[in-house]
Amino acid sequence: MTNETLNYLSVCPHDTAKNQVSWFTFNTYLQRKLDVRLRFEPKDSILAEREAVLASPHHVVYANPFSACRFASQGYIPVARPAGLNDEALLVCLTETDPAQLARPVKIASASDQIIIHHLGLTLLDSLGLSAGDTEFDFCGNHMNAVKALINCSAQMAFVFNETWNGLNATTRGGLKVVKETTGGAAFHCFMVGPEWQDKAAAVQAVLCGMTDDPAGKSILDELGFQGLEAIDSHALDKLRQLVP
Repeated sequence: MTNETLNYLSVCPHDTAKNQVSWFTFNTYLQRKLDVRLRFEPKDSILAEREAVLASPHHVVYANPFSACRFASQGYIPVARPAGLNDEALLVCLTETDPAQLARPVKIASASDQIIIHHLGLTLLDSLGLSAGDTEFDFCGNHMNAVKALINCSAQMAFVFNETWNGLNATTRGGLKVVKETTGGAAFHCFMVGPEWQDKAAAVQAVLCGMTDDPAGKSILDELGFQGLEAIDSHALDKLRQLVP
């Protein structure tokens, strides 16, 4: 590698928790293709990862939608996203629950108000005639905890990430029902390039979007559960910014 400067890759902890080894392989691939050194240090929580990126220069990030908006405000440039993968929110309750009969305020379990699923979920409440004063939120840390809050009857409804819902076993899903869900496709994870690498944005985008045409790159994408990566530009986050306070 000709460039000995140390640069940094950051990845949303939700994704590294699923397949950390493959993200290290991805980091090695990116270093080889870009001929740079990239240090990848996974974080344990979304907030810790977000704060680390905002506190010091990171050169490539794979960001969840909420973080992507924060990073964009600091000059990070979106360059690519997983093809066909959107972050959507499901409003879920027990199968025997009639949402129209719930006493106010309705207690809703949500992972955190610092991730996009909560803000997508909020857009569903109006169709049920629920206002801010009609709800009370239990922020329980992650999406599985939100599901558990329903099962344990410590919440009456829950905002659930579509990926989490799809990963539930048949028995768990059998006791729950989806009341409403978002389908707008406004939210998605994406790769971004930091302000110090603006001159490399096109090169990073080309490497990422070309992975499906390279057997080694395609193998890594398969391990990460990505069909492919597609190019995006600075306008890709416009709809998303309207949801993030």
